[in-house]
Amino acid sequence: MVQPKITNRLHGRNFGQSPHEYDQFRPGYPDEALDFCVNATPGPRVVDVGAGTGKLSTGLRDRGLDVVAIDPDTSALELNPCHSLVGTGENIPVPNASADMVTFAQSWHWVDPDLATQECARVLAPGGVVAILINQLDVSHDWVMRIARIIHAGDVYREEWRPKLSDAFGDVEAHVCTFTQEVTFDDVVGLASTRSYWLRSGQQQRDRIVSNLRDYLFRENPMGEKLQLPYVCLTYVARLNA
Repeated sequence: MVQPKITNRLHGRNFGQSPHEYDQFRPGYPDEALDFCVNATPGPRVVDVGAGTGKLSTGLRDRGLDVVAIDPDTSALELNPCHSLVGTGENIPVPNASADMVTFAQSWHWVDPDLATQECARVLAPGGVVAILINQLDVSHDWVMRIARIIHAGDVYREEWRPKLSDAFGDVEAHVCTFTQEVTFDDVVGLASTRSYWLRSGQQQRDRIVSNLRDYLFRENPMGEKLQLPYVCLTYVARLNA
């Protein structure tokens, strides 16, 4: 797995172009992954970096945690029900030692890992944890791999992959679970519209994606029935050393 070039991290700020679509078409995080995070944190104070519209923020809040949502996109934060601040993983606008857990859901690949790790070590209280969550299409299914290629779903993290953190943190513990999202053809097109490739593409490229999806999905599913789209959720936690 290759991290994006630093110059391409600016693409991670494009999602505010379509915050309602992101909120509608991207899946949330499964209970197993949320429970794994809740069981890891030593306290209720959570800073959710790259929080966007609140896919993770809301799930953690509903489990009784006190969540502050951080994102560079103010339009996305407007849809996030948690208290929010404008910031990035390299510049988290909270005081030193003020969080028990810092989370990155679908956002770790957009940050500079060295700088973000330093910031996490600064804002975490002793014994605090970093949690990194990644939802990705389950491309072990051939038909899902085809969809992923059509919509340019990006890199696929292998289960053995681990985020690189500084020596300030202990060993990374991983949890893997699967889930499905019920979708129609329009939902799959909507999902494509939330991808960074779509957001930086012209209309001709977007039309090609929609045409390819239609050709493939209606050939395989001529009645246009709803599909159970498989996902894998990878969750990683690491604790700040004493």
